[in-house]
Amino acid sequence: MGFKVLIVGCGAQGKVISTYAARSTEVDEVRLSDINLEECKRHADWLKNDKVSVHRVDASKTDEVSSLARGVDVVVNAVLPRFNLNIMDAALKAGANYIDLAFGEPYENLEKELERNRKFKDAGLTAVTGFGCAPGITNILAAYAVDKLDHVNDIVIRLASMVKVKEQFMKWIPTWSPELLVADCVGEPVIFQDGEFRKAPPFSGEETYTFPDPTIGTQTLYYHLHEEPFTLGRFIGKGLKNVYVKKGGPEITLIKTLWEQGLLSDKPINVKNVKVTPRDVYLALAPRPITMDELRQKVEAGIIADMYFAILVEVVGEKEGKSEHYILWSVSPKIRDIIKTMPVANTVSYLTGTICWLMTKQLGKGEIKTKGVITPELLEPAARHKFLEDLALQDPPIIVYERVERRIN
Repeated sequence: MGFKVLIVGCGAQGKVISTYAARSTEVDEVRLSDINLEECKRHADWLKNDKVSVHRVDASKTDEVSSLARGVDVVVNAVLPRFNLNIMDAALKAGANYIDLAFGEPYENLEKELERNRKFKDAGLTAVTGFGCAPGITNILAAYAVDKLDHVNDIVIRLASMVKVKEQFMKWIPTWSPELLVADCVGEPVIFQDGEFRKAPPFSGEETYTFPDPTIGTQTLYYHLHEEPFTLGRFIGKGLKNVYVKKGGPEITLIKTLWEQGLLSDKPINVKNVKVTPRDVYLALAPRPITMDELRQKVEAGIIADMYFAILVEVVGEKEGKSEHYILWSVSPKIRDIIKTMPVANTVSYLTGTICWLMTKQLGKGEIKTKGVITPELLEPAARHKFLEDLALQDPPIIVYERVERRIN
């Protein structure tokens, strides 16, 4: 007997997750929902699978989500983090396990989710928050290295994207909302430094870093507002002092340049007796993210030669009194390989959706023994190891590499 799943959100990640669920012989029922019912219908028509039903749901209304979740084993939250608490409460009320992709900022969001820990434990349920690409696999890789160490000093997470295009005037192809991209980049990064949570200025912590994979190569990276410092800094222990997330790529360079020129200011200015906000002007002019149909067309036409997204986790610590240094990394499969088997995905949504789906499957099959509200690094080691093994079994596979440096004397 298989399990039943409710997916709230039929956007980029929701489409990937629901595609996996519809194809899986281990799933009996897929309830696909969104406030935009027509989007659900279009995707369901493409899936052509009788176990998929579509529903209109307002993620801000807990009772509405809870009613739809009755009888399912897992509720997957694939909408914006501001709806997390509503959907968590709905899953709890319906007696279902829960998973989301991120808890967002500010830090208080995580605190409010953790306040529900006892209720999920008492109900014998698991709620996993922040289980996508980053956060998600980044936390799992950090925990993998930490398990091998007696003492941990530093965890540095590096993220970078690369798009190779043949149109000379194009340095990058927008694949997600410019509003979200700007907000993501100009927010004050939170870092865990010397055992304390601190805010850093946008685009600080500049670093030139060469990734082990030549397809990514050397990138300029900056501190980036992300969830991992919040959870790793809180839960890893073993004397951990520092956790940083740094990000780079063509889109980050563009946003940094605009920021430095004042073109992303949210303060109104007077232009020819008209008050305008520079950020609003940019967002009105910024290119919209390409659709999946446009992405496939550009790949097939050779305009997009390839796309990559890389994650790298560096963990520095000690084992038996000697220093050890772990570098673990993964680069998304080639975009041509992705769209052959998952036509609804780009590189980031393929990684994020696949990673979330694999943990959803473990939850649905009752393989997760840890109960309560948890983050990825708090999963039991057996679940984390199975997850990493399953990554390599996907089509196309997601491969993780490891490099270890240690003192021998």
